Amino acid sequence: MKLKSTNRAELLEGGSDARFRQLVYDLFTISTHMQSVRDHIAGRIGVTGPQYSILLAIAEMGNDVGVGVKRVAEHLHVSGAFVTAETGKLIKAGYLNKQQDSDDRRAVRLTLSTKGRREIEVVLPELRQVNDVFFSGLNKSEFEALSDIIAGMIDGAEQATENATSE
Repeated sequence: MKLKSTNRAELLEGGSDARFRQLVYDLFTISTHMQSVRDHIAGRIGVTGPQYSILLAIAEMGNDVGVGVKRVAEHLHVSGAFVTAETGKLIKAGYLNKQQDSDDRRAVRLTLSTKGRREIEVVLPELRQVNDVFFSGLNKSEFEALSDIIAGMIDGAEQATENATSE
């Protein structure tokens, strides 16, 4: 059976999509490894992988003033409802603080609690080590190119998911 999984000429070599399919398989492999590592590190502090990503995003973006649910959702490319549900669990477990936004009384600002900050600090050395190994095959220009390429693919990935799942 001759398999052809794309029609885009840019993704074919001599009419074959073999290299494209290998790229997809490789991306699945990398994604699986990234999720495994995230879940492992998350487990070390007693949260799920997605909750760990939310904690890191809030630590990164919130500084001491906090960050809104909408901004976290945009940053992680997930829905606001998902972030709201997960941050509720993280607040209840003592990892996050929530306060009303002083500019918009309908919105909230999320910050790491003392416990949340302490737990992130505990796993940072392991996270640095894992990332150093995981991305050791890239030099600076390759890293910058890969970052740009992946960021440029996000909209298409979201649109393809919508199309595939709406049928």
